[in-house]
Amino acid sequence: MAQPHYNSMPARGHGTAPSFNPSEPRELPRYFTELKFLFACCGATGNTEKKALGIRYMDYNTSEQWLLISEYQPYDASQLAHLYSYNDWKRAVISVYPGANAATKYGMADLDQIMGKATHTNIKTIGQFANYYRKFYQ
Repeated sequence: MAQPHYNSMPARGHGTAPSFNPSEPRELPRYFTELKFLFACCGATGNTEKKALGIRYMDYNTSEQWLLISEYQPYDASQLAHLYSYNDWKRAVISVYPGANAATKYGMADLDQIMGKATHTNIKTIGQFANYYRKFYQ
């Protein structure tokens, strides 16, 4: 196994470290995109190493939850076979956050919420209309 590249990655909490707030699941794909960039910069290639680095930046509770995802383990204990890659684990993490998957990012409830707020807002300027319009593309 390659040597861990922890020294090449930003420290947890550093301004350049990737971050994810579990209360904002739509930001999860961006977190993994940032990790991918950092993996390339530091030469991290192993599945186990990438999973450890992916958890490194999480708060305690989130890291404990992500460690419990079965795909975090490098093998299926019932079959003792090497099955789970970093990408398997990443997909499993994304699947436990409703709204994190691009295909289900926005739904009718989101549209209803935006339109409901707009019915109670008196749009008087182009700027206000532009803000309302951008909400459809957030």
